[in-house]
Amino acid sequence: MFKKKPQIKNLSPLKSSERRRLADQIRKDYSLPEPQSEADSEQTIAQPQTLSSIRNALLPEHTSSAKFTTTHGSSSSLISGTIYVGAHPDEEERVLWFQIGKDDRLIPTVYTLWHNPDLIPLLHIGETIVGKLKGGADLFAPGLIKPYRGFDSRATKGAVVAVAGHVSDTVPRWVGISKVDVSTLQDSATGTAAEGLHWEGDELWTWSALNKGGTAAPSALEGWPSLKFGIEQNMDNLDLDDDDDDDDDDDGPEGEHVTGGVAIAKHDAVEAASKEKDTLQGDDISDEHIPTTKEVDDAFLEAFVYSIYTAKKNNPGEPHGLDFPIQPSYLIANMIQPHLRNQSPQYTIKKTSWKNTKKFIKHLDKQQLLKSKDRNGGETVILDIDFNDQAVRTFQPYRLPKPKAADTSEDAAGGGAVKDTGTDQSLNQRLTLQTLYRASAKLVPELLPSKSQFYTAQQITQAIKAYLDANPDLINEAKKRYVKLNPFLANNILGSNSSSDDNRYLAAGEIDRGTLNRRIIEDDHLCVPHHILLRNDQTIDSDPTLKPKAGPAPHVTLTIERRGGNKVVTAIAGLESFFINPHLIRPEIQKKCAGSASVGQLMGGKPGMLEVQVQGDQRAIVEKEILGKRGVKPEWIEVVDKTKKKGKK
Repeated sequence: MFKKKPQIKNLSPLKSSERRRLADQIRKDYSLPEPQSEADSEQTIAQPQTLSSIRNALLPEHTSSAKFTTTHGSSSSLISGTIYVGAHPDEEERVLWFQIGKDDRLIPTVYTLWHNPDLIPLLHIGETIVGKLKGGADLFAPGLIKPYRGFDSRATKGAVVAVAGHVSDTVPRWVGISKVDVSTLQDSATGTAAEGLHWEGDELWTWSALNKGGTAAPSALEGWPSLKFGIEQNMDNLDLDDDDDDDDDDDGPEGEHVTGGVAIAKHDAVEAASKEKDTLQGDDISDEHIPTTKEVDDAFLEAFVYSIYTAKKNNPGEPHGLDFPIQPSYLIANMIQPHLRNQSPQYTIKKTSWKNTKKFIKHLDKQQLLKSKDRNGGETVILDIDFNDQAVRTFQPYRLPKPKAADTSEDAAGGGAVKDTGTDQSLNQRLTLQTLYRASAKLVPELLPSKSQFYTAQQITQAIKAYLDANPDLINEAKKRYVKLNPFLANNILGSNSSSDDNRYLAAGEIDRGTLNRRIIEDDHLCVPHHILLRNDQTIDSDPTLKPKAGPAPHVTLTIERRGGNKVVTAIAGLESFFINPHLIRPEIQKKCAGSASVGQLMGGKPGMLEVQVQGDQRAIVEKEILGKRGVKPEWIEVVDKTKKKGKK
C-alpha cells in the first residue's frame, strides 16, 4: 500500500485526552488483557502492566498525527487516512500507526510491533518469500508454515496479521489484513491468505523525522511466538529429495513446495532447513557471529565500567571530568558506545535484555554503581557514580576497536536535514550567509546575460553601470545623477509594477541612478532573491554542488509562550538550516537553562522539522551561549514573545 510515497500533510500534536482515547480504542480493538494492579505489576518487569504504561507503549507521549493520501491496489485507486507519529524511549520519531478510509481501526507498523509483543497474530513463511512480500505482493496460503501448535486462533477473516520469516521467526516484518480464516486453514489451501498494507522497506518504514531512512529489523525479539520447535520436529518429515513423486504435492504458486504442513521455496528448502538445524544446535554458521542477549548485556556492563575506569584514570580529581546529571543520550553516545569491545550493529541497547536506556540505568542503580533519578516527563538521569566500586578498582582494560572515520559531508544547499553522527559538529562553526539573485526574463539579455545564473547585488549594480556606459545618450547632461527613460527602462523595469512612484518617474521621463539600482534589486519580479549558507571554509565558487535556495534567508525562531496553563516555555525552531542537530544540543540546553528540555515535531512544520522546548524564558541563554557558539548571528534570530499582555483598546 505504501510502496509509493504518500502525500502527508503537516503533523499536529495529539491532545493528552485524545491520545488516551485512541490507546484505549487500540486495547479494545485488539482485545488486550486488562491491566494489573500496581502491586501485581511489580512482579512482571519485562512487560508493562499498568494502564498508563500500556498506553505509553502503544501510543507514546507527544504523539502527533497527520492526514495522508496515496494510491492502492492494481487500479491505483486513491485512498486517504491518518498516520500517527511518535517516539519510543531513546529512539527517534517513527510512524507507529495508521488508519485508512472509513475503518476506524488503527493498524500498527512494524516499529509498533517490535515494541509490543504478541499484539496481533504472527504468521510464518519461508525467508525467500519475505523478499517477495516486501516487493508489494500479497500473502498466498501455500506459502504459510503451519506450526505444530496450529495457527493463531485470532487470525480470523478481517483480522490484522503480521508475518515473519522462518529464520528471524520472532520479528514481524510485514502487516496485512487476513482475507480468509487462517486459523482453520489446511495444508492444501490455495488462494490469497492476506492482503499487504505495510512492510519493512516501504515508505512508512522509511519516514524519519531526521530523514535518516528506516531502522533495520532486530535479529530476534522476546514475547513473539517462535517457530523453531515446529521446524525442529518437522526436520525428519521434510523431504529434501527432489523426486518425481513430489510433483503431485505442489499445490502452491510456481516455485513453492508444500510438504508435511511446511511451505518453503524449492530452491531454498535444503539450505534453509540445514541452516535452521544448525541454529537450533547452537552452531555459529554465519560469517559474523550473532551475539546472544547475555553477551550484549555483558558488553554493555563492561563498557560502562571501562568508561568509569577511563574517566577516573584521566581525571584524578572528582567528579573525574564528568558533568552531572548525566543524560541517557550522553551515557550511550559518550560512555557506552566508544568502550564496546565490538562496534557491530548487533551491539545496541535494543539488543540487550533491558531494551532501553532507562531500564539499563535502573539496573546499574540496583548494582549500586550509580545513583539515578526520574525527572518529569519520564526521563531518568544519573546523579552520581561510585568510582571506588570493586568492579572499577579491579577492572582490566581490553583493546578497543579503532573508531570509524566520521562522516563530515555537508548538506550542499545549507538547509537540509542534519546528519546524526553522534557528535555535535556545529560547535564553533563559522557561518556566512550570502544573498544572490536570479534575473527575470525582463532583464535578459539587455541588462544581464542569463536568467539561470546567480548574481550578487554588486554584480547587478555593475551591470547597470555597464548598460548606461554603453548608452551615453540616456545620461542627462544637466543633471548627471538622472537617467532618461528609454523603452527598455520604461516598459521592462518601471512597467513591472503600477506603483505611484513608478507612474511619477514615467511622467517625468527620468529616474535617479540610485533609485534605479534599488528599484531593480528590490523588485522580486525583476531579481528573484535566493540565499546560500556557507559553513567554515566553503565557497560557492570552489564547490559546484552548492546551490542557492529560493526565498528569504533562514532564521532561528525563539518563541516564548505559555503551554499547559501558566507554564512558560521557550520553543526553538529552524536549527536544521544552520547545521544544528536539535537532538544533540538538547542536553546542553537542559544543563545551561537548568530546566527540562525536549525535542519534538515542529507544530505546523514540514515532516522532519524539529523543535526544542525548554522550561522558562531562556531567550538570553539560548541566543548567547547556545546559538552564539554555533555561529548563528543575532540578526539571524527572531524572537516572538507571546506572553506579553495585549494593550487595552
